[in-house]
Amino acid sequence: MHAPLARISAPDTTAAWAWWGTAVALAAVLVAPLFVIDVPPLLDYPNHLARFFILAHPDDPILAKMYAPHWTILPNLGMDVIGAGLLRITDVHTGGRMLLALSLLAPVAGAVIYHRAVFGCRSFWPLASGLVAYNAAFMMGFMNFLLSLGLALVGAAAWTALRRQDRSAWKALAGAVAAVATFFTHIFGLGLLFLLIGAEEAAALWKRRATGSLTPRDVIKAAIPILIALAPAVVLYRLSPFGDTATTFGAWRAISKVMRLLGPFMTTNLELTIVTAVAVTVALVAMRRRIALAPGLPLVLAVLVIVFIAAPLRLKGGSFIDLRVALMFALLLFAGMQPRLARREATLFGAVLAALIVVRSADLAVTWIDARHDLVDLRKAIAQVEPGARVMAATGYTGELTEAHPARRALPGIYRLTEQVPALLVIERKAFWPLLYADPAQQPVTVLPPFDRIAHPLTEPIGWSVLTHEPYSAESIQYARYLVDWRTNFDYVLLIDPPPEVPKVGKLSPLYDGDFAKLYRIDR
Repeated sequence: MHAPLARISAPDTTAAWAWWGTAVALAAVLVAPLFVIDVPPLLDYPNHLARFFILAHPDDPILAKMYAPHWTILPNLGMDVIGAGLLRITDVHTGGRMLLALSLLAPVAGAVIYHRAVFGCRSFWPLASGLVAYNAAFMMGFMNFLLSLGLALVGAAAWTALRRQDRSAWKALAGAVAAVATFFTHIFGLGLLFLLIGAEEAAALWKRRATGSLTPRDVIKAAIPILIALAPAVVLYRLSPFGDTATTFGAWRAISKVMRLLGPFMTTNLELTIVTAVAVTVALVAMRRRIALAPGLPLVLAVLVIVFIAAPLRLKGGSFIDLRVALMFALLLFAGMQPRLARREATLFGAVLAALIVVRSADLAVTWIDARHDLVDLRKAIAQVEPGARVMAATGYTGELTEAHPARRALPGIYRLTEQVPALLVIERKAFWPLLYADPAQQPVTVLPPFDRIAHPLTEPIGWSVLTHEPYSAESIQYARYLVDWRTNFDYVLLIDPPPEVPKVGKLSPLYDGDFAKLYRIDR
């Protein structure tokens, strides 16, 4: 007797309860690490949280002098809208972790819903997408992107369900709603949505062609709902400041793509990352002759492979393009495939993959418990910063951005995770910090005068070694424009991740000397 891994029919009440119990247990295991630390060490997360905090408290008497909400049409607002509302009613770090849980679970939930719509059954297989819940994009703090993947899969599921009912008008309406939702969350989610529905329609047309029944009317009937669904997103894109941003391309580096292939399974533990990737690959190879595919899935995967190979490091202000595409590919292996295995095989595969999910969450929880030492040290350093002060941040690490000591401070071969933690200055001390993500073309926050002269969004803290080489080069000032007259424009300098021996910088008086964070007052 053969069954999907494991297919559950509606009348099977016991199996349905088992499925729901497994789904709840999976969610609990995945969110468990968020309970061990109030600010998880995820690269962009502290910076995003600071922006959410500002949006939630626009009338704060101190922060309102530095930053102001600037709501407009942007393809990057999902978490900002939710966060601005949530942080009004919760503690900032409780609400922040709730937002992280949303971005963590959204792709998994999307995979489950899409799988149910395509294959018409509950299956344990899409729950195995918990293996990619903790991934490089999550560790980098790409919250809007992750939420958009879940929304795209749900939108594609609605399209599939309505298409099977031959309800073209409702399909177009659902597609338009999903397109608007994903547009306002992240542009990559919008791309995935239309890739999925476009490939499904193309697969149906190809099937008709193979049987000799394809007509021009079939092509028109498939194309018009897609065009109607896409139209609102195109209009919104043209109205947004992002649409006016010049298209710029970053470098293309083949060697970086090797590590980013592991991105869907990546945590700070490289060995566990590799084990997970190997386990999933072995499982797919073993099941390769007994897998049903979603309509159009081969086309979707082929397009994603091409984009992954061709993608530069940056495109129009976006970064880690190939890493994001790799996650889409991996997620669809669970959302768009249905293994058909004997029950004993299904039980074995399920047990192994479930154990791996538990081990990955446990390992991350232990890592984050250790990371609390850095957080405590940072808070001791910034405790001496008074509200309204201006603080310049610098990093003392001089090695590769893909490395760290201890290793938990970086994603192996991808990027360091500590660079944005000084954003806690904004949240916990209500101080000005020049690196808040507040680009009007990408975020709904603006920096007010005179602070805008020393703000530099979307960059990393300047290296401490740069401060020791005055006068500063044009390249350094281009990277950190606040370096001009920084002793006049700032009150403190916060050094994170210092070297064993910190080179001396003139006119700085040490106030706190920690292992991870050091605070200096600027002498006038």
